[in-house]
Amino acid sequence: MLVSYQWLQDFLKLDQDPNELAEKITRTGVEVAEVKHPEEGLKKIVIGHILDCEPIEGTHLNLTHVDVGEDEPHQIVCGAPNVAAGEDVVVALPGARIADNVKIKKGKLRGYQSDGMICGLQEIGFADNLVPEKYTDGIYVFPQDADVKPGEAAFAPLGMDDYIFDFDITPNRADTLSMEGSAYEVGAIVDEPVKIEDVTLKADGPDWTSNFNTKVDSQLAPKFYLRKISGVKVADSPLWLQKRLWNAGIRPVNNIVDVTNYVMLLTGQPMHTYDARAFATNKLVVRKANKGEKLTLLNDKNVDLDPEDIVITNGNEVVMMAGVMGGLNSEIKDDTTDVILESAIFDPTLIRKAALRHANRTEASSRYEKGVNWDATRRALDIAALLLRNDANGTINEGVITATETERKQDVIHTTISYLNKTLGASISAAEIKHLFERLNFAAQIDGDNLTVEVPARRWDVAIAADLVEEVGRLYGYDNIKSTQPVLAETHGGYSEKEEAIRRIKNVVQGQGLIEAISYSLTSPEKAVSFMREPQKMVQVQMPLNSSRSTLRQNLLTGLVDAASYNMARKQNQLAIFEQGRVYDFENNTYNEHEHLAALYSGNVYFENWQHNKEKIDFYYVKGQLTNLFTAIGINSSDVEYKAEVIAKMHPTRTAGIYIKKQYVGMIGMISHDVTRSSKVMRGSELYGYELDLDLIVPLIVNPKTVSKAAPKFPAIDRDLSILVGQDITNQEIENVIEANGGKYLHDLRVIDVYQGSHIENNKKSLAYRLHFLNEQDTLTDEVVNKVTAQITSSLENQLGAEIR
Repeated sequence: MLVSYQWLQDFLKLDQDPNELAEKITRTGVEVAEVKHPEEGLKKIVIGHILDCEPIEGTHLNLTHVDVGEDEPHQIVCGAPNVAAGEDVVVALPGARIADNVKIKKGKLRGYQSDGMICGLQEIGFADNLVPEKYTDGIYVFPQDADVKPGEAAFAPLGMDDYIFDFDITPNRADTLSMEGSAYEVGAIVDEPVKIEDVTLKADGPDWTSNFNTKVDSQLAPKFYLRKISGVKVADSPLWLQKRLWNAGIRPVNNIVDVTNYVMLLTGQPMHTYDARAFATNKLVVRKANKGEKLTLLNDKNVDLDPEDIVITNGNEVVMMAGVMGGLNSEIKDDTTDVILESAIFDPTLIRKAALRHANRTEASSRYEKGVNWDATRRALDIAALLLRNDANGTINEGVITATETERKQDVIHTTISYLNKTLGASISAAEIKHLFERLNFAAQIDGDNLTVEVPARRWDVAIAADLVEEVGRLYGYDNIKSTQPVLAETHGGYSEKEEAIRRIKNVVQGQGLIEAISYSLTSPEKAVSFMREPQKMVQVQMPLNSSRSTLRQNLLTGLVDAASYNMARKQNQLAIFEQGRVYDFENNTYNEHEHLAALYSGNVYFENWQHNKEKIDFYYVKGQLTNLFTAIGINSSDVEYKAEVIAKMHPTRTAGIYIKKQYVGMIGMISHDVTRSSKVMRGSELYGYELDLDLIVPLIVNPKTVSKAAPKFPAIDRDLSILVGQDITNQEIENVIEANGGKYLHDLRVIDVYQGSHIENNKKSLAYRLHFLNEQDTLTDEVVNKVTAQITSSLENQLGAEIR
């Protein structure tokens, strides 16, 4: 928002240096990005009156004599197409400095002496988009109402002697997107009362409301007012109005359009003016657009309206995209005589989305989307009508159509003086706090420690007690608040037990040689539920950037498979990666997060070299890694069981569910060939991995910490046991029997051989185990070991029908 210092002086008694004032404003809450002084760097630019103008034969140039307030007129050669005798213009005298520090010198053009330059506005520093359209390709000509004299400096008549504050406004301070709002803000900062004039308006035309019908959806437009002005004469705006517009960054158009832009800058209320001929139906409807409707906007842009766009129609056709921009079919034209003024409040969310959808963000839409002052809507309508009567010779018809008028309850905040001081760490007296609110024009009542504040509608950003703390703090001055150490309860940092357990698990996995990966939490709906035994209800993003990032993941393996594809495309086929992170679902009508751990392997166990054989990673290698992990974190191997499972995107015969104490905690296996074949770079590769639900595993950890102990002093005894069992008997069942009967000295158990072939029956298999016995307190004897071994063999025969070999 560009704020004029001279315009602020209409509301406030201001005599401060503009740059010092800008510093105060910035330190109080609204950043002033820059203070501009348009005449800075320019000199010897004056008003000139063209006495005569004759074309130079054979050229596009004209020879003029210009009165610049000196004894003799200056002869100036000018090539502008709109130069003519009798005009008051801007003249750069010899020795003048114009835009870009260009110096004007005396010289000759086509043999004629030229003592100066007649200027267009761009040549003295105006941006192209601010110059009135009729003067964009020529010199600027002062309007007839301009009170200018030859020889006087041109800066004041053009508003260039002003200081312009560039307010860098955050969305919550949209109240300063108006001169009145800015005046209230600056007045509070400098402790000066703000003068806002009341509008006294008396209609002087016939009533027009009886035969004009409106239909407005109050959900789309909670406030909607119309006035009619007849007999207007479309012309250029008076110079005072044009100056205020271009100093605020808006190009003057004509005296009808300029009035609505001026009132918007003054009050913050966007307005629109229609040519009354667009409503020959005597009907106005505010609704959402129908599918297939189109509109040509005032900027000649053709838009296909969306069913979520708010539109204004005459009952037959759309004439405006509400809150964004008017339609070309209701534009104010040179022959317009009757106009309809609109002042309204529209749904801010729908306005913001419409402006974004059609890439057509305007001054009006930017205000509507941030919020406008509901108390200014009707007042803005009356101000605009008054200006149209004064500046366009219009007749104000009797009556205001009030299509909707939703009341907004005034915010009243109850708090305490002690709360404000405690939060700020200050000791501000109750009287001083009340005065601070008076500077803001907030009505404040103090009863002992209790404080009640009535917030005006223009400050819709203030709604709770914490907002009052901010207002008091910034006006009192943060520099005036002494630094104090807050009194807080002592807290101790550190990780929770669950976090410690997860960090320990990650350390073990990293120690196994795996590299940590971090993948996206968002994926596609198909990938979100891949590698899941029982997929849950998905959590989907309402407005995803694309379909591949529309759903929160329910597994981590999806991201690791994508990482494997990325690496393999770059010839990195030897992979051992893991990820620890969260997965998400929506079950039992709540959003849930779960901690998971997943790992993925491909290639060989070791890099190929002369020391190691070429051993490919397979199911059993990954299972061994997982077994070591469980052992390292204190989960007894006897509590872990693997069962064949059918899981989406996993190999049908090389996949197992992982159970600890009969509870499903994850899965392990080979990624399906369908997945690897779908990627050209992974085709032919074998990927193995596992995924664990840490929310279930962490509570099952028996020994939360690794404990070191000295090596045993006494020798161990090994026994080999070879048995013949039915083909359907699993290794886990055999180990469970051995461990159940091995006694307290069975220290370790492992499979050393498996055989199925022609030397034994077809439905049998032979397994050999090595049993490791150890007594850490005494020497273990053969007699004790033999007794235990006998007990083991007897149990295998009785429980599993095993044959001891």
